[in-house]
Amino acid sequence: METKPTRSADPITGDEGAAIDLELAAAWTKNHRHRHPNGVVSQFFGQKILKTILAQDGCLGIRIYYANKQHLTGWQKFWVSVGNFFISVVANADGEKRFVITGVAASGHDQLPGDAKPEVAAVSTEVRTFSMVAPTDGSDNIVGNQSHPCPGSEGCPKNVLSS
Repeated sequence: METKPTRSADPITGDEGAAIDLELAAAWTKNHRHRHPNGVVSQFFGQKILKTILAQDGCLGIRIYYANKQHLTGWQKFWVSVGNFFISVVANADGEKRFVITGVAASGHDQLPGDAKPEVAAVSTEVRTFSMVAPTDGSDNIVGNQSHPCPGSEGCPKNVLSS
């Protein structure tokens, strides 16, 4: 059920993104965990910061950047480059990086399709206002993915976060 990103005259319209099947989302996150067995598998952002960012004049959505707190030395950068070369060129095992996003309930549990628990349903109404995508299976919850990867899509910024 993966969808192709829509293209328009404006690079960003606010309509980007789509619901995806839970099995596909689970397969993608499993692929990531296999490549990074001891790595971070998700990030959580509370509704206050999301609402604050979305309320900014002209804001049409949220972009999530890949980031890392640790600064690498020149020697470390060399070895990371060698490792990346072997992963992508020799082993052909790099894959396409993706984010899969979910709503999160007050308990910290992900809001997944079919999980219509009272606590989850109450929070998912708020989350659904951000996604503007109706669930396809009749539940109150959706799982989403990134719709336009950067670099490589129209509308990708060139700034200190991306270059």
